[in-house]
Amino acid sequence: MISGRLGELSQRHGRTRALIKKLWFVNSEGKRVLVWALTPSGYALAGEQLGRQFKVPRHDVAHQFLEHATGVNDLYVALTKKAGPPRPAPRGKPADDFARVPSAFRWVATEDLELPFSEYVAKPPDHVADRRLQPDAMLEDLIRKRRYLIEFETGSATVRNAQHNTATLTKIGRYSNFLLGPTQVSVPQTYYSKHFNDGYKPVVVFLTRTEARRDTIVKVAEEYWGAVDARFELRALTMAEAGAEFRARLLGETPRPPSPDLNPPRVTKPATLEGTFISFREIDLLKRFQEESLQIIQRVRHTVRAGKPVTIEPRYPELMNPAAMVLQRLLR
Repeated sequence: MISGRLGELSQRHGRTRALIKKLWFVNSEGKRVLVWALTPSGYALAGEQLGRQFKVPRHDVAHQFLEHATGVNDLYVALTKKAGPPRPAPRGKPADDFARVPSAFRWVATEDLELPFSEYVAKPPDHVADRRLQPDAMLEDLIRKRRYLIEFETGSATVRNAQHNTATLTKIGRYSNFLLGPTQVSVPQTYYSKHFNDGYKPVVVFLTRTEARRDTIVKVAEEYWGAVDARFELRALTMAEAGAEFRARLLGETPRPPSPDLNPPRVTKPATLEGTFISFREIDLLKRFQEESLQIIQRVRHTVRAGKPVTIEPRYPELMNPAAMVLQRLLR
């Protein structure tokens, strides 16, 4: 019945143009998967019904990227489906087991997400580049005030090679810059708090198809956070684990407690005396930041003393953001 109705909507009827169209991809198991996408007329009707304007994509998603583009939808379906096994509808009456969108959370699709930030690029010439994050989805827990930034991992990209833009390690680094990096060195505001000023706690979630991919991401994340203190949660879950856990957290469907964080934030404990504790690692980081800053200042002073114009804008110290994060923690 459902496929028949979708087929009708994909055809033109008189002056009414088709509202959806067929796309497809071959999944990791070698099976052909059918995908339905809105046509421009479908976007127009959706905007009319929902009272908002949608950005119509110029091109369809290529076959090789469709699995990634649609994979995170499985989590949304898992959260909105009615609990229990499906029941056949009584004869002559409409079915009542359709999905109901809960009001306990807010789901934001990737098309409506664009999170800007800046990061230092060490490649010559040194400069600060404008970047943007575009999670595959965002889930907001309206009761507990937590914001889940979701990345779906199909397994096609590498995990460890930080030189690749699609590598998981590269994504972790960019989330670190967006969530913890200060917009200015002298102010505590981060790019995250500038974009979201509601006090929601950020949690980055990597969704995987397999447990092996999940375990690899956890290991790499733990190795990465060994260098700089992290104060946001980072999770890696299979799709099945995420569906069960989020239903428990958001909908209270099961009494089981949530699984422990796979890599808890490494926040140093305060000292017993008044004040705060700083680790030798953080002291070394601040020392290297000071030395690098003095070198930059000295180069500019030598140029001025020689009577030469300063024609090249001095670069920011490479350790500017990590040093600012340490200082921000010490001032709390």
